[in-house]
Parts: sequence; C-alpha cells; structure tokens
Amino acid sequence: MNRYITAAFVISACFTAVSASAQTPVPADTAITIQVASKRMTLAIAPAQGDSISELDKLLNHTLQLTGLFDMVPQASFLPGLSTEKLANTNYDQWYASGASVVVKTEVKKVGGSVTLDFGLFDAESKKRIELDYGTKTASSDSYRKVVYAFVNAVMQYFTGEPGFFGQSLLAVTREGKGKGARVVQMTTDGSGISRVTKSNAIEMLPAWGAGGSILLTSYAKGNPDLYTITGGAGHRISSHPGMNSGASYCAGNGRIALTLSKDGDAEIYTMSASGGDLRRLTNNRAIDTSPAWSPDCSKIAFVSDRGGNPQIYTMNADGSGVTRLTMLGKYNTNPAWGKKGLIAFSARDEQNSLDIYVINEDGSDLTRITQQQGKNDKPTWSPDGRYLAFSSTRDGSSRIYISTADGKSQNAATTSGWYENPVWGR
Repeated sequence: MNRYITAAFVISACFTAVSASAQTPVPADTAITIQVASKRMTLAIAPAQGDSISELDKLLNHTLQLTGLFDMVPQASFLPGLSTEKLANTNYDQWYASGASVVVKTEVKKVGGSVTLDFGLFDAESKKRIELDYGTKTASSDSYRKVVYAFVNAVMQYFTGEPGFFGQSLLAVTREGKGKGARVVQMTTDGSGISRVTKSNAIEMLPAWGAGGSILLTSYAKGNPDLYTITGGAGHRISSHPGMNSGASYCAGNGRIALTLSKDGDAEIYTMSASGGDLRRLTNNRAIDTSPAWSPDCSKIAFVSDRGGNPQIYTMNADGSGVTRLTMLGKYNTNPAWGKKGLIAFSARDEQNSLDIYVINEDGSDLTRITQQQGKNDKPTWSPDGRYLAFSSTRDGSSRIYISTADGKSQNAATTSGWYENPVWGR
C-alpha cells in the first residue's frame, strides 16, 4: 500500500527549508509532494484468556498501536471461535481469513498477589509461532504493565531490529483546560503513570531533562520566571536573573545547559553549567533569540531568531560561532528539536495559519511535513533512538500527546484524556 502526503504549503511565498550554504529555492506555485511507501502488517489481538485483569486488553491494544507497525484488525472481523482460542491451538487459516498477517494472544494466571502473563506472537501467513524472549513473565498484580512493555518491546525488536520504547518516560505540561494554570508532569510513553514533578501551585512550563535524571523547568514560584532543577520532587533555583530564565536544554556530553535569558533587555541564548555557574553569552543582537536545542553530540545548538524579520530556525556552534540560517522562507518557524540521526524537527505555520510539525536534515535538505492541518501540532521531541517523534496536538479537541514514526506515516495518541502539551522524551 502506497500512501501519499501532498503538501502545497506557502507561508508568504512558499515554505521550504535549506541551509544558507546550499540553497535550492522552490518556485512559489510548486506543490511539494512527499511520497511515503509503506506496507504495514495487519495485526489481530485476541482477548486475553484465563484469569481476568482489568484494562489488560486495552493496554495491549494501545501499546501495540503506538508502535506504528500495524494496521489493527477489529474484533468484529474475527471468524467464530477465534476470540476464545488458547495459546496452544492456533487456526492460522482462520486468522488469515479474518484479515490478520500477525496475531497476538495472551493467557493469564493469578496466584496470590502475583500474575503470570504468557504472550504469543504468531505469523498467520507463514503459519508459525514467533519465539520471543521478553524476560520474566511474572509480576505483582499492580506491576503487570512492565511485562506488557517488555513483550511489546520484544515485538518491536523482532520486526525492526531495534529495541522498543515502552517503559521510557516523557515530561509534559498539563492544564485543567485551555488557558488554565500549567503544571509539569512525568508519564510513561503510553501515557500512563502520570505524576506531578513538584507540589508547587505556581505556574510551571518548558520542562527538560537535566543532569543525572533531574528535571529542569521554569517556574513562577518566586514571582519571576526562574529556572529550577528538580530532584526527587525537591526544587533548587539555578537561574534567577530579571526577566525570562527559560527554554533550558541540557547536553550530557559537555554537562552544560543552554537557555534563554532576557536580563539585558532582549532574549538571548546563553549556556551555563548544570549547577547554574559559568554563564556564557552566545548571541548578541537586537533580535529575539530563543528556544535553544543541543545537537546530540553537543557540538551545535539549534535556536529560533527573528533577526531576519520573522521567527526562523538557525544553527550555531556550541561557542556561538558559525551561525547558519536553516529555514529560509515562511513567517513562523519555531521549537526546534535535534534528533540522533541528524534530523531537526520543528513547528511552523502554513499559508492557512495551521501549526504543523516538519522534519529537515541538519544541512537543510529533505524537508518532510509530518502533520497537515490536524489542529494545532507543536513542540516536537525525538525518541532517544531517533525513530519516533512525540508532540502535542489538538486534533481531537483537547490537547493530547501523540507519538509518530519519524516519517509521519503513523500517528497515535498516547494520552487519551485530559490536556497535555510540550512533551519531552527521556534520554
């Protein structure tokens, strides 16, 4: 099955993105067509057999869908008897006739406070069971999610050759509704296990991961937007200059935090040590420079500047030299995130003022539009391996965290209720 995403997007004239040293302008009336070829597997997930565990089937369906590897076969399409089939007996012909190329089945056994989850992965086309090693199958009744995550990660490893991402963490900002006070929370990548990072009632925003698993965030706890580092729920203020202390980005390779300070009248990019010392100014002009994002090797920083008249994405060396404009056209490009595979994701508005996610090579080539006029899509963040993106989207009315494959061909909501925005994937 071939899927085509046609993006004729013009912001002012036409939105494209190239580096300053390798410009390849696109005529204003040219439609940029991004062809994504994909042959996705069809997956049937049978209801769990044996002892009952609340939400198990829902969790398994949700996590397998978030992998972006499968088109799901609805249970209504299952032929008679398949929904109650045991692990030991698999009618491959019936499953294949139901539309499944791959089948997942589960058997559950409870003993006291423990539960054993036996998962089976079956190839309906080749008529064989696929043997997977996902570690221990037994867990306490309240921690069975870890077994599900381990199994789904093993499924991803089998089909892609790369480990899965379940069990990793996301930071996000939550609100009780649009325009309400913001709080920073932590969750797993399937949108569960949501917990507050601090107990403060102050407005919190722009979270980031810091040194040693600590969390960086901007808080109005003292009245000014100051930068805090949070460890075990306890906060320590590390930047409290007058004006904004925000947009922190930590790079473990050099132990430094890049951030935006407006202490001298306008927003500029600085770096400092993880404890807040050794402050170094990188940008120095009358424009607004903000939203720094380290490259994975800490050698460069992507950032946003309106020095050309409107917000565009730029890159520079870690010492502030070598400033290069990455996005050349358009009126609003913001929130860069630098991925492991040399890709930079960012948000931009198109000619219809729709805020969407784009991905571009760090040299300005191969622009890809990930979302297209599906509500407001903002604040992209890369998975540690660079194969997935998380971002916030209002396509369903509320703001939710979505996980997308890097090419945008599969996008699914991780959070299914509440208001969540500004995700940051753990490293």
